[in-house]
Amino acid sequence: MVRRFLFITFFLLSAIAFAADTPKITVRETVVFDGHKGWEHDGVTYRLACAAFIAQMPNGDLLTWWLSGSDNEPSTDNNVLASRSTDKGKTWSEPYILLPAGKNAAWFGPVWVKGDKVIAFCAEWPSESKYTTWYYYRMESADNGHTWSEREPISLRPTNNIMMHRMILLQNGEYLAPSVFYDKRPVPLTASIEALAYAKTEEEALALPPDPAIQANTPIFLSHQHGCSVLITADPELRGFKEYGNIRNRPLGLLANMVVQLKDGRIVMLMRAEWGGYLWRAESSDNGRTWTDAWQTDIPNPTTLVSMIRLPDDRIALVHNATGAEPGHAGIRDPLSIWLSNDEMETWYIKEDVITANKQAQLSYPCPIAVDGKLVFTYDRDRRETRFVEAALPPWPEK
Repeated sequence: MVRRFLFITFFLLSAIAFAADTPKITVRETVVFDGHKGWEHDGVTYRLACAAFIAQMPNGDLLTWWLSGSDNEPSTDNNVLASRSTDKGKTWSEPYILLPAGKNAAWFGPVWVKGDKVIAFCAEWPSESKYTTWYYYRMESADNGHTWSEREPISLRPTNNIMMHRMILLQNGEYLAPSVFYDKRPVPLTASIEALAYAKTEEEALALPPDPAIQANTPIFLSHQHGCSVLITADPELRGFKEYGNIRNRPLGLLANMVVQLKDGRIVMLMRAEWGGYLWRAESSDNGRTWTDAWQTDIPNPTTLVSMIRLPDDRIALVHNATGAEPGHAGIRDPLSIWLSNDEMETWYIKEDVITANKQAQLSYPCPIAVDGKLVFTYDRDRRETRFVEAALPPWPEK
C-alpha cells in the first residue's frame, strides 16, 4: 500500500514538473535575409541587418524592411532593404532596396495601413550626428507598398532632433506615435557610465567627479539628453502631428519607447533606460497631453528596445529581452521572450523564453504585429540576419 502511494505521488509530481517544463508558446522561425552570405547589388555587398520592421499590406502580403549597408551603422551607406511574403511568412522574396541612402543615411520608419492605402514616415539622418538629427517626410502607396509617392517633407520638431516610433489609434479616434528627442546639453556630463547610472537628477549627474576616459571621447548619451514624448494628430491622413510630453527625469537617458492604451483610457509608455538594467514606465490619463515622470519597473532589460502590442483577443503581449544587467552596464540580448498579460499589465501570467542562442547572440529589436489573430514578429540576429517568427500562443486562460 505504501509502495503504491509513493508511486502515485511520484507520478503526480513528475506530471506536474513535466507540465511546468512544457512550453506554452511555440515558435516557427524563417530567415528572411542572411548577411553572412551577403547580398550583392551595384558593387556593394550588403551584410548589415538592423531593426527589422514588419507590416501587413492591404492585400494581405507581409512586408519587412531593415536598416542595411556594407557592414556597420551609423554609416553613410546605410539604406533600407526590404523583402515581401505572399504566403503569410512561409517564404520571402529576394531583398531589394526600398529606400536608398543619398547624402544622408536612409530610414524607413512607422507605417499605417488605412483601407487600400499605406502611409509611411521616413527620414534622412546624417550618420555623423549619430542619430540626433532626423529629416522626416511622408509617403503613400496605393499598390500594397510596391511603389511610393513623392516625398512630402514634414516637420515633427523645428530642431529636427526627434525620432518617431510605431503609432497606435486611441479610443478617442486620434493617432499617437511615441517619440524620442535628443536635446544637446549646454554642459556635457563627464562622469563614468557606472556612476551616472545611479544619478537621479541632472544636477546630481553634473556634480559627479569626471572620468578622463569619458572626457576624451564623450558618448552622445552624455552630450545629449535623451528623453521621451509623443506625437498626436486627429487627421485621418496623418498630417499635422503635434508634440506633447517631456519625459526626461533620468540623466543617462530614456529612449526606444513603445505605448499601449489600457481599457480605462490610460496610456502606458515603456522605455529603454540606457545602462539601467530595467525598463522604465510613464503614464498619461488625458490622451497623451500630459505625462507622469518615468519610474523604474521590475521588468529586466539589457539596454535595448522593447515591443508591446494589444492582441485581437485583448491580451497585451510584451516581446523583449528579459535578461537585464547591472546598472552602468549593458546585458546580453539573448534569449528573446514573450510575456502575456490578461489583466491590463497588472501582472504577466506567462513569461516564456521563446528564442535562444545559448546567450551567445544578439537577438535584437523585435517588431510584433497580429496577422489573422496570430502574433508574428521580426527581429535582427547579430546585426547580420533578419528573421521572421510566428508564435503559437495558448488560448485566453480560464478565470
